Amino acid sequence: MKPATKSLTRQAEKEGIPLPYLSEQVAVSAALDKQLDGSALWVLLAVYRAFAVLDRDQSDELDSMGVSPLQFNILTTLQRVKQPATMGALASMLVVKPNNLSGNINTLAECGLVRRELNVSDQRSLLAVLTPEGEAFLAEHLPAHWRRMEHLMGGLSREQRLQLVALLKQMVLSIDAAQQSTSVRERAGKKAKRSPERAISGAHASHG
Repeated sequence: MKPATKSLTRQAEKEGIPLPYLSEQVAVSAALDKQLDGSALWVLLAVYRAFAVLDRDQSDELDSMGVSPLQFNILTTLQRVKQPATMGALASMLVVKPNNLSGNINTLAECGLVRRELNVSDQRSLLAVLTPEGEAFLAEHLPAHWRRMEHLMGGLSREQRLQLVALLKQMVLSIDAAQQSTSVRERAGKKAKRSPERAISGAHASHG
């Protein structure tokens, strides 16, 4: 282990002083666990940092329009699918929990940009519908929004942008696969734990 890494590791273990650079955090992570090379943590921290920077910019831009990033995404998603959507479908497309949509849909409905309709195929659920006012709102603001996105990504070539999209999709697939594998192991562990209990219970019953 390099002297600098040893120093950083001691600092992280004993003093709890935050490490200012990603490279330092990655080096400490790899030093503390020999099974890690630190690159997964590097990806995690880099993605979080990139999201935080982009989210802050989007919040500032959309605040001037009177909507939040999630509310804007609800509107653009409804426009893209070109049909009413259930809360569950919207949540899935936006990768958020359905409960997080309720208040935002209420706000959009109060502004007249979205309305709720009864789902005739399942009267236990409601549909979110983009109103003509919502369409007009997007027609007014989307062109400038897309131009801003182009400006923000100006430091990346088209090839780099497409490569980044492909890598992020691959990362999501990797996370999904890992979560499913963990879920399967946990269910198997619970099943194995219950089996001896059933055997003991059955043995007590037979002796009774």
